[in-house]
Formats: sequence, C-alpha cells, structure tokens
Amino acid sequence: MSLGYFSFVAFAAVLTIIPGPAIVLIMKNAVLRGRKGALITAAGVFSSDLVWVSASIAGLTALLVAYRPAFEALRFLGAAYLIYLGVRLFLNRGHGSDEDQAPAQSARGRTGRAYLEGVLAELSNPKTLLIFTTLIPPFLPAHATPADVAVYGLTFAVVGFAASVAYALVFSASRRLVAGQRAKKLLLGGSGGVLTAFGVGLAVEGVREI
Repeated sequence: MSLGYFSFVAFAAVLTIIPGPAIVLIMKNAVLRGRKGALITAAGVFSSDLVWVSASIAGLTALLVAYRPAFEALRFLGAAYLIYLGVRLFLNRGHGSDEDQAPAQSARGRTGRAYLEGVLAELSNPKTLLIFTTLIPPFLPAHATPADVAVYGLTFAVVGFAASVAYALVFSASRRLVAGQRAKKLLLGGSGGVLTAFGVGLAVEGVREI
C-alpha cells in the first residue's frame, strides 16, 4: 500500500467521526431500541455505502453529479426524508415512535425499520455521493483502475462502519443516563430538531455549496 492510501485512511477516519444525520439516527435508535437497534442502523448505513461504492466503480456516481436535475432530485429527496424523520421524532419525543410502542409490533418489524432508516438516510444523502465523486478521486493513484476505485471506496465504507459501530456502542452504554422520561423527551426532541435542521440546510443549499 502506498503512503497516499494511508493518508486516505486517516482522512476517512476524520471525516467519518464528524456527526451527521446517520449518527443522529444511531443515537436515536440507541435510546429507543437499545444496542441492537443502533447497530442495525449502522449496518443499514454501511449497506448504502456499499451501493455507492458499486455505483462509483460503474461510473454512475459521476453521471449522477454531472446531470444536475437528477442530483437536485436526490438532494430534495434527502432533505424531505430528514425533515420527515425530524418532525416525526419531535412530535413523538415523549413516548418514542408509534411503531416502537405498539404492542403488536414484532421484533422483526422494529429491526427492519431501524435498518431501513439507516439505508434511506445514507442513500438519499447527496453529500455521501459527493464524497465518492470529489473527495476520494484525489487520493487515487495515477491511471486508477476500477480495482483501485473499489479498494478506496470499500476502505471509506469500512472506516465509516467502524465509526458508526463505535458511536452505537457509546450511545447504547449511555442509555441508562437518559432512562428518565424527561431526559429522554429532551434528547429525542433535540435529535428531532437536529435532523430537521440537517434537512432544511440540505434543501436550501445549492449544488456548488454542498
């Protein structure tokens, strides 16, 4: 491995430890669903990163960025999803989501929802797309092959997954600190506000400002 690759690993580590919408969702699910729910959300995020890696290898990510209407559609879709999650969480902050509290809701259903939240949050985030199209290429060796793109893309996905798992474990271990109804309400309400702010910010940004 070249020095450039290890520089990229360090860069990816710094980039992935910065909290974003996915980390807020992991924290939310750690509070509502415990360690398993948080880890499953992290797995959902990782799955989406693998999709972006595959699209990058095929050259589809570059096409998506180059075709402005498609990129703008993704941006607004991601913004709408984050706003939806944020508002919904804020409105239900006192007792968690309806699905989490429904007696008839199966464990498999809750697990599937936690996974899907991670998948959709990452897959609809255009900033993740731009990581694969603008931030990774400068680290690639000259005359990079699809195999090089795969290695760097997978490296970013794995580093991001490791950071997500670390956050999930920390938030889960701290769950008892917010066991009280008032503390939980404040934390979930704040998380809803943060997700909504992420969504609004994404909606008002121009392509060149993202």
